[in-house]
Amino acid sequence: MEGLHVYSLDDDMMFDPISLTEDITPSLVERKIATGDFGSALMMALHLNEYGLVRDVLDNTPFDSIQLAARGVHQFHLERLMQFLTKVMSRSPHIEFYLEWCTQLLHSHGLHMERHRGSFMRSFRALHKAVQTKHDELKTICDENRYNLEFVQHQAALVDMDSGSMANGGDDDGAIGTTQKMITS
Repeated sequence: MEGLHVYSLDDDMMFDPISLTEDITPSLVERKIATGDFGSALMMALHLNEYGLVRDVLDNTPFDSIQLAARGVHQFHLERLMQFLTKVMSRSPHIEFYLEWCTQLLHSHGLHMERHRGSFMRSFRALHKAVQTKHDELKTICDENRYNLEFVQHQAALVDMDSGSMANGGDDDGAIGTTQKMITS
């Protein structure tokens, strides 16, 4: 009873001893991953509730198998899986991959989540915050890329204009002359 008491004191650790058997071990989870039984591996990892183990299952599940693995998640573990997804997504560059996990969970279990939205609200908010943060980071990167591409495009136009004036026997001012011509016109 002491071991269960220790687990109950840790807020991040939701130990699930009811359906846990001696057979469910981290090495069995790894074997299930190796054999391609990702749904079973995910359920076992969620029973053990070890972040690293759940992350390994999520990371090793092929994109095409996410739908099947998400469909097999028991409703009891949905909130916990959403919390794991939030944690993993905030630390990973694989945005599309984890968004697919979220999408498939919503497709498979959305009605249940809607009916019990109060119990999922904390997870929804955390997941929304993680997705919003990734969106903001990507938006910043995309804006920088757009400005850099516009600059390169502008510079290429200047070089083209300069090449055209040199071919036509124009003055040999180079880019400075072209830039001055553009400013005055």
